[in-house]
Amino acid sequence: MKRILILQMKSNSFGGVWFVNKTLSDEFVKKGYKVELIGIRKEQGEKDFKEKLFSIKTINNIDKWEITHRRDVLNSIKNFKFLKKFKQYIIDKRKLKADYNKCKEEIKKYNPDFIIASHYQLLDAIPKEYLKRTVHLQHTSFEFMLTDKKNVKTLKKYQNKILKLIWLSNTIKSQVEEIGFKNNKCIYNPVKFSTEKIADVVKNKKIVVISRIDVEKRIDLMIKIVNDIFSNTKYKDWTFEIYGVGKFNDESEKILKNSKQIKFMGVTHDPLSILLNSSITLNTSLYEGYSLSIIEGFTCGLPVVSFNFGKNAKEQIIDGYNGFLIPMDDISLFKEKLEKLMIDKKLLKEMSNNSKEFSKKFNCDIIIKEWIKLIESNR
Repeated sequence: MKRILILQMKSNSFGGVWFVNKTLSDEFVKKGYKVELIGIRKEQGEKDFKEKLFSIKTINNIDKWEITHRRDVLNSIKNFKFLKKFKQYIIDKRKLKADYNKCKEEIKKYNPDFIIASHYQLLDAIPKEYLKRTVHLQHTSFEFMLTDKKNVKTLKKYQNKILKLIWLSNTIKSQVEEIGFKNNKCIYNPVKFSTEKIADVVKNKKIVVISRIDVEKRIDLMIKIVNDIFSNTKYKDWTFEIYGVGKFNDESEKILKNSKQIKFMGVTHDPLSILLNSSITLNTSLYEGYSLSIIEGFTCGLPVVSFNFGKNAKEQIIDGYNGFLIPMDDISLFKEKLEKLMIDKKLLKEMSNNSKEFSKKFNCDIIIKEWIKLIESNR
């Protein structure tokens, strides 16, 4: 039985990276592989995930992943806290190095045939003799990757030492090749569920988003946009439901408190049912690697209205076919296109059917075959 190892920063951080890794891991187990996930540390205050077919280990259960960086030390000069920050930087760096060494020992003990590294930092936590069994799966967008010079430097350092660099779209793969990256392959993210059903988008009259509530997702902006639209009484039969974890700004909290049409529903473990009972999904992110929430919406027949979160967006959203792709921060146009979908039942239904058809390329059975082909070629 072949052994697969997946590396994450945090063993219980249940964002997009986790759900991709969980979906892949569960499918690998079903195909007869043994799978273990190693997280360097844990998300403080979060519970462990129980519904899985694979084992999970954490190298360091005490310390947070969020450590002091060199930029923090440099910024502290202005605040006359340089010595304190520098001392913490040295301590954090030593602890992380110790965790990486422990991780290397765990990898040797487990002796995997194949390793998937989910974050570029973790390539430093893999023993040299296992690098040719390793692929790095880059989850962030091309544009965001370029803002992190260390990310680019690390990937270029390892590109010829590891088996492959995996990118989430052909667009990103082409972009990185243009700037000198080698040894690349594109594999799409899989959808974690499948269904033959399609949402009754005309009848449901519900806008939905399932997402982390954090800065780059800009859910507060999304709430403001929908609330402005709902101020028109002709949309009184529509609702907007938000699922996820995180904190809203004061304006959003006020809207959520006073609105009968906009509701924060908290965490869901049944996205399929929610999406099948909705009509439209939204995306206001500043950047995306390859949005899982959009793909999941497509699987249930939900068209999307989204800001253009990067060159990669055009490979995921075909404007006028499975949704509307809006120039970044053109709020007026975003509202106009969303209202168009809400009003035009024929268009909404047509885009729903198109979204369902488009989603077939992300079916887990198709994606897992790509992964197995890669794993089995590594002999």
